[in-house]
Amino acid sequence: MDPAQLLITQNRAFPSLEYVLQGSIQDDSAHLLKARLQGLCDNITGEVEQFDDHEIVHTLRIPGASNVSLRVRYALDDMPNPIYHLRYVASAELDKSQSVSVRQFHDCCVTKNIQSFLQELGFMYDHEFFAKGDIFRKGRMKITVAKISTLLERNRSDMNPMQIRRPLTASCFVEMSLIGSMHDDKVADEMKTFAEQLKPLISLEKIDQKR
Repeated sequence: MDPAQLLITQNRAFPSLEYVLQGSIQDDSAHLLKARLQGLCDNITGEVEQFDDHEIVHTLRIPGASNVSLRVRYALDDMPNPIYHLRYVASAELDKSQSVSVRQFHDCCVTKNIQSFLQELGFMYDHEFFAKGDIFRKGRMKITVAKISTLLERNRSDMNPMQIRRPLTASCFVEMSLIGSMHDDKVADEMKTFAEQLKPLISLEKIDQKR
């Protein structure tokens, strides 16, 4: 079997499923949403969990077949010795009966030379971005409110990534997700019920990424 195909088909007998709702909110209203989430979510310590991640996407282009993309992510807060994660996210399942997006995914820790390894397998650099924001948790659900930015200049090893970011939009990306191992209608109902409590500040919806 081709090494790239082997990499993404390991553990296929036990796929993980990610249930997702997404939306966006203007920067000047993001603080209102965060206040609402802090009041609704599990907040034992009173502190909001924060993250600042860098993600690089590599794509394997297969003639006559769908491209395969793998995502390398690490936390800038962990520099200079971050833990690298390799993540494969499949396209959302086209099930109109589902009120949330459902997609298979695989995630694992890898060594820092993972990008060189992917290039040897035939993967090419596609794009990269930074995601910085807050994480809120409600039971099994995770809600992130993140500012997405990109690099002003690439391949500038002499510059701090914190100093060369350019926001992509004047809004924050909001995602509600829940990890499961099988189809469960109760998951979708649980997520939609919670999403209703965030209106009218934001409407989290099932996103058709192929439109």
